[in-house]
Amino acid sequence: MEREIIERLAIDRTLGELDADTVALLDAYLAEHDEARQWAQAMEQTCRQTRDAVVQKTQSVTPYRQLSLSSNRGPQDIPWQTWGRWAAVILVSVGIGVKAGRWSRTPVSSTETVVVQAQSPEAGSGWRQRMSRPGRGFWETKAVAMMQVEPGETPQARATQLGLWDRYRQSRKEWSYE
Repeated sequence: MEREIIERLAIDRTLGELDADTVALLDAYLAEHDEARQWAQAMEQTCRQTRDAVVQKTQSVTPYRQLSLSSNRGPQDIPWQTWGRWAAVILVSVGIGVKAGRWSRTPVSSTETVVVQAQSPEAGSGWRQRMSRPGRGFWETKAVAMMQVEPGETPQARATQLGLWDRYRQSRKEWSYE
């Protein structure tokens, strides 16, 4: 027999789930096979220890001492650990709230004039010579074209950053369209 089957039969025998005929057959088999007997004994011992531990843990526990409701309570009667835990929870919550408030703050934007210097169109005429050469590849042509300076180009205005509430409101709008 396999080890798993022997262990299951040993558990059932320890818990009293097997009938007399099955117990007799199991005992006869275990008498002939030493290795199987060791497996069964180990499993029976584990099963007994587990059953005893469960019985011990589930016995009725004596109730904790009742706190008197008298008005002359001393400092030793106050549950300081409970108060300390609640104080720690409140302090952590306040800290998280302050941190979230600082993140959601709208950043102060300053209006600065940005001056961009660009090459004169005469200096950028080298790209025209490279583009007019035959046999150039697509990527080389693209790289040269990216270096071209447009005379009427102006920098784009920077987008303002959204606050925490604006980002939430925007995501709620997106959720409603789904």
